[in-house]
Amino acid sequence: MSIITVSGETGALRSELARELCQRGGMELVDRRTLMESVQGLVEITREEHQLLAEQGPAMLDMGNRRRRVFAALLESVVLQYCQRGNVVLVGRGANFLLRLVPGALMVRTVAPLELRAQRLANREGLDLDRARQLATVIDQQRRAYIAHIFGADWASPLAYDLVLNLGRMSLEQAVLTVLDLAAHAEYQISSETERVLSDMVLAARVRRRVVEEVDVHALQVEAQGDQVVLSGYLGSRQDLERTVALAEEVEGVSQVRSALEVSPMLMKFMP
Repeated sequence: MSIITVSGETGALRSELARELCQRGGMELVDRRTLMESVQGLVEITREEHQLLAEQGPAMLDMGNRRRRVFAALLESVVLQYCQRGNVVLVGRGANFLLRLVPGALMVRTVAPLELRAQRLANREGLDLDRARQLATVIDQQRRAYIAHIFGADWASPLAYDLVLNLGRMSLEQAVLTVLDLAAHAEYQISSETERVLSDMVLAARVRRRVVEEVDVHALQVEAQGDQVVLSGYLGSRQDLERTVALAEEVEGVSQVRSALEVSPMLMKFMP
């Protein structure tokens, strides 16, 4: 069983690669459509949140800080639950950054020369080449901004991936075979340690989601180990701090909460 994330430049065949991996490897595809269907059953989606799912970074700036944190926590929780099921291919949405500490997860990125990517986009969307080139550049800028806003990371850094495939030189067929071959190695199989880490991350995500829905906490960090949770971050009042701890204690699976939260009304004015 595998967990594979696929990120890529516009026109570098990331979606095509993901679909082929699922078909040949018998895995489940988790892409924007899948996430939209999952999230819609849990919360009403606004136009800005739809853009967030589409990896459009500027939409993050348009959303209120509180709403942004709530939706990001919800998205994290949904993605992690798919990972727990195993045998999944996750497309975009910064899944490789979310899963960076998960043993056995395979992170893949696709790239290709801009001219080739623009030509593919022009053929697919019926655009002239100049417009396709511009569109590919803008979409990639938005994806980079999305990752920067959500994870504070560089979407394009090769260090964020296990495998970077140039789909300008390599065929899609060869790319699929390369990924499946690598995924078959023992180091990219789901292990008991993978399951333990994911279990802790899922519990932490559930606590984070529960807290941010009710309390305005800045720089909230939630760490879970087994049934124990540690909270850190900044709040505007002692009442909010106590409420945050109480909410975390209500989450199923939590037996103990340790607080490193700080009350700092001044910091609250300057932090996003």
